[in-house]
Amino acid sequence: MAYTPDPDEPGREPGREYSREPGHEHEPKRGNGFAVTALVLGIIALVLAFIPVVNLISFALGVIAIIFGIVGLVTGRKRHAGRGMSLTGIILGVLALAVAVLMYVLVFDAVDDKCKEEGHSGDLQECVEDLDSELTDMPDGY
Repeated sequence: MAYTPDPDEPGREPGREYSREPGHEHEPKRGNGFAVTALVLGIIALVLAFIPVVNLISFALGVIAIIFGIVGLVTGRKRHAGRGMSLTGIILGVLALAVAVLMYVLVFDAVDDKCKEEGHSGDLQECVEDLDSELTDMPDGY
């Protein structure tokens, strides 16, 4: 179906027909919320993974970032949006998990070295309790 615009309308060429077929309309690009969520969670998880006690949260956020990234990839194929953000969210989630595990290994290795240095060869929990009691017995100036 075609129509002829009013020739007095500014910006229109007289006698030119314009098509109003549904296939010719531009659809606004729709974002991919799953991809954005995966990216944001992956960034937060990676930052928190470097903090020794707080990196427990990065485990959960990393896994959720990976899940949202996969869902973003699947839904992004239908909408053709968010592929890069989904992949980045997945990569950051995996990196956050790896860094968190590495931080735990480094912290426990440092505690184990300190326990061996103090002469404890037994249970790690016992060593940590002894070190904690030594720290609480120190004067306030340290």
